[in-house]
Amino acid sequence: MSELKSSWEIAQERANRLGGLSAEEKERQERQRHGQIGQALAQKWLDGPQEIDMTGELNKYEEKERDIVKQAVVEHLAKAIEFTPAQGIDRLKKVVEAVSSLGPELQPKAEEISRLIQEYEEAEQKIRQDLEGDHRETLHKLRISGSAVDVANIEAGSQSQSARQGLIETFAPRLNELKQALIR
Repeated sequence: MSELKSSWEIAQERANRLGGLSAEEKERQERQRHGQIGQALAQKWLDGPQEIDMTGELNKYEEKERDIVKQAVVEHLAKAIEFTPAQGIDRLKKVVEAVSSLGPELQPKAEEISRLIQEYEEAEQKIRQDLEGDHRETLHKLRISGSAVDVANIEAGSQSQSARQGLIETFAPRLNELKQALIR
């Protein structure tokens, strides 16, 4: 009488008849696995309240694996570099600094991104000053003065939001070009 086999045993026998994974498939799986490790490491850095030592984390892997993990970290961090109202300029600078610390080959592009961020910050400050000046002038014409004038929230106004959106649209293409160059 034949022995009863579980479905797992039957599937295992069929898999054994087909043979193991080819070298190419194993390589692809390893790249995918180490890519996921890199993404998780970058996300841990982005989400964490304190910075982690990226270089130390990367040095835990052998050279071939380290390159894959490092590339995934760079790609994930590059995606986080965006001009958005919710994401502060200081955070952008920290992300660029983290990318720059990953290797000397990344530093020139990271410095270009830093200069662009600085340029954006200056343009944003100028817009804020212009809007505050316009707001004060309008209030002065209406003969409104005092401490209430100093507390006006310029950031919440539609003019500020549309000006900031226009600024983002101006700087985003250059930022995307630099991010693509960084990833390559």
